Amino acid sequence: MTKFNLNKIKNKIKTLDFTGSANLLNLMTVSLVFLLTFSLTYYFISESSINDQIDMTNHENTLIAEQKFIDKVAPYIQKRQKKDGILASITIAQMILESDWGKSSLASKYHNYFGVKSTSDDAKKTVKIDTQEYVNGQWVTVKGTFAVYKNWQESVYQHNRLFLKGTTWNKKQYKDVINAKNYTDGTKALVKNAYATDPDYAKKIIRLVERYHLDIYD
Repeated sequence: MTKFNLNKIKNKIKTLDFTGSANLLNLMTVSLVFLLTFSLTYYFISESSINDQIDMTNHENTLIAEQKFIDKVAPYIQKRQKKDGILASITIAQMILESDWGKSSLASKYHNYFGVKSTSDDAKKTVKIDTQEYVNGQWVTVKGTFAVYKNWQESVYQHNRLFLKGTTWNKKQYKDVINAKNYTDGTKALVKNAYATDPDYAKKIIRLVERYHLDIYD
């Protein structure tokens, strides 16, 4: 924003001799400049204030929407924790991260909130979508085959079932996640047992848990 020196303009007015028509014109010119300067300054200040208010409102609306998301999914996830033993804080944080608060295409269209892949050949239960994978030190786009669910509750159920049953090559692959007593140990176990290729996955999950105090749901 352009800065205007009002004091400099005032001093300029004081030094002028306003006797005669030429100086009268000078006075009118300076007065017009002063008025224009004041108007522009007021406009920019008002515009900045309005933009700040809009940004604040948008931020508040985002926080409200995020808390509503947590409030919606937390009770069912807590119920699953009692049955499956998987910490609710980790499940909620994963759900947020993997689905971008339920806004990702995989979540909004196919109710897959955890990026769970499928090896099934049944087209009704799977969908092929481009996804980002971290391979050999860099992010690459690959075509992944993902599971399709009826609703977000089924997505949570199947996510926990994956941890409980393990993979076809290792039935106990996620036993450390199930046995974890706190979210830090559970998150480290996720990465250790190759749930995701993102090297910063643990940091992102822990950051979400701590930012939104998700451990209160454990």
